Amino acid sequence: MRKGGVVTAGKRSSGPMKRSVALFSDCLFQRSRMESTLIDFDNTTPTLFLDFDGTLHRGRGLIDELTGGVSLDTGNPVLEFAPLLSELLAPYPAVEIVLTTSWLYTLSFEQVLSHLPPALAKRVVGSTRSYKARFGYLRDGSARTYIIRSYVFDKRLKNWLALDDSVYGAHHLSTDFLPLEPHLVLLDARQGIGSLKAQDRISRWLRTVHAPKDEQLEKDGPSSGD
Repeated sequence: MRKGGVVTAGKRSSGPMKRSVALFSDCLFQRSRMESTLIDFDNTTPTLFLDFDGTLHRGRGLIDELTGGVSLDTGNPVLEFAPLLSELLAPYPAVEIVLTTSWLYTLSFEQVLSHLPPALAKRVVGSTRSYKARFGYLRDGSARTYIIRSYVFDKRLKNWLALDDSVYGAHHLSTDFLPLEPHLVLLDARQGIGSLKAQDRISRWLRTVHAPKDEQLEKDGPSSGD
């Protein structure tokens, strides 16, 4: 209807408009699914997404931005479970690490890396620092999961596992071609990977995606010098 020279929408137009918006959204969703199904997750490098707080130690990092020093609000040792993770990964040299810790938003990548023991630091190939979550995922608490999923899509990762105390939203972010639940280890922040259940989950994943060096030799047989 026209009012004062301005065309205004009457109540009856809201129905068709809502249907049009819904139809458009559905088309975008279907297009997204079609494009996604074309992705070939052909990167078989075993990749571990690694958080720090509530994962490699019990507590939250209190960061001194001037010195780069870190202490924990619980008083526990910083990265107290790093030696444990190093030991679990030792027989699996192909495993790479991608950092997801929130420390990356305060410290430089090099500063964050310097806190890790050499056995873990040498495995780090990158971080999720440059990936951004949409507002809706920040609001519902699934931002970390969304960011990790984005990295997985970008790098076409097939064999990956995320260790984190905040990987929520796996159900609504999963798809038929990428179910997230098998890849996410939602940790109890009070235990981190100090939990025997978490250690068992990590060990099972490692055995699945990368046979230890000794087992691989037994499987393939001794190499020939010919």
